[in-house]
Amino acid sequence: MTPMRGFELPAVALCVIALGVGVVFMTTQIPVPPTYAKVGPTIFPYAVGVAMICLGGLLLRDGLSRRWSCEANELDTPRPDLGPMGWVVAGLAINLILISYVGFILSSTAMFVFVAKAFGSRRLWLAALVGFLLALLAYYGFARLLDLRMGSGLIEDLF
Repeated sequence: MTPMRGFELPAVALCVIALGVGVVFMTTQIPVPPTYAKVGPTIFPYAVGVAMICLGGLLLRDGLSRRWSCEANELDTPRPDLGPMGWVVAGLAINLILISYVGFILSSTAMFVFVAKAFGSRRLWLAALVGFLLALLAYYGFARLLDLRMGSGLIEDLF
């Protein structure tokens, strides 16, 4: 493997660091009621932001020291298959479109089926069943255990 040429990797690393700084800054803008002690709604965004800054710093170190090698720069690497990526993007889009009409559970089930198709599943009926059960479990967990409603829909209104 040959090391990456130019400044592609340091540029990506700087973007990751900038995104991490943005996440941390925007997390400071989240209003936190005084009823929360130390662990509140900002703990996870802070952790993600700090992790992005740290990983971006490590990526920058490797990029500047030219120790990073990537198979994407190899001349004999085959071109990526964009078909599966299209299925994943379509699944995300269908979830975004359907969620306000049919609710979280059914839109997440549709997204799961599209992603399963992207990974080569031939038994889409099984993917739909697994996706439905996982979405139902996630919705039930948020609605009952955490008392957070993720909107209404055809199935959500039954709970």
